Amino acid sequence: MTHLDDVLLIAAHSARSQAYVQTLAAHDLMPSHALLLGEAPQSPTTPSEPARELMGVLLPDLGIPLSRTLADCDVPITCLATRDINDQQVINAVRERAPRLVIFSGYGGQIVKPPLIELGIPLLHVHSGWLPDYRGSTTVYYSLLEEGVCAASAILLDTQIDTGPVLARKRYPAPPLGTDIDRRYDTAIRADLLLEVLRRYQASGELDVVLQQDAEQGNTYYVIHPVLKHLALLSLPGATD
Repeated sequence: MTHLDDVLLIAAHSARSQAYVQTLAAHDLMPSHALLLGEAPQSPTTPSEPARELMGVLLPDLGIPLSRTLADCDVPITCLATRDINDQQVINAVRERAPRLVIFSGYGGQIVKPPLIELGIPLLHVHSGWLPDYRGSTTVYYSLLEEGVCAASAILLDTQIDTGPVLARKRYPAPPLGTDIDRRYDTAIRADLLLEVLRRYQASGELDVVLQQDAEQGNTYYVIHPVLKHLALLSLPGATD
């Protein structure tokens, strides 16, 4: 197992973090340390379903605890009681580790505030949407509705929502009907792009920017209405009227 020197993972106990570490583990490439935010659930919140490949990406087994995968891959773990990415505990822990790169996989709905960003350590985040066209929330469904595909964009976080420098973008096919998009496919495409970015970083030691976003351009979306989400699901291959 290869551990990326001075690369820190900040992770929530979430499907996204599970997808990240399972995909990285499957390709023998892991961070050198992990900060886990909040308490782990007492039992899996989702029944175990074996990880499997779907159209080139790895759907995670959400029944495997995040900490188990990290431990199996010999990644040292620091557990913090807080779930808040902006808590002083998190800032202190990052400052103490002094990594060259942080992979961000915190709890959904939180915006990283200046104190963490101003540490000057790149914060790598993978957004589920083609930037700058699809900023904001639940963009995977808007993309399915409008373009019939999904996408992910790897960015460095700044103080605004999804406006940071883009390191990589990739489009992915719509999954077949019946796929758990929210917890398995959305997280899998993000993990796939994360792996791609980290492989480049491993090879060059650099984070190459492919697009500097203009915050005034692009589109921002908000949590999709259930009816529109249903229509997006009806657009999937295999759906019938």
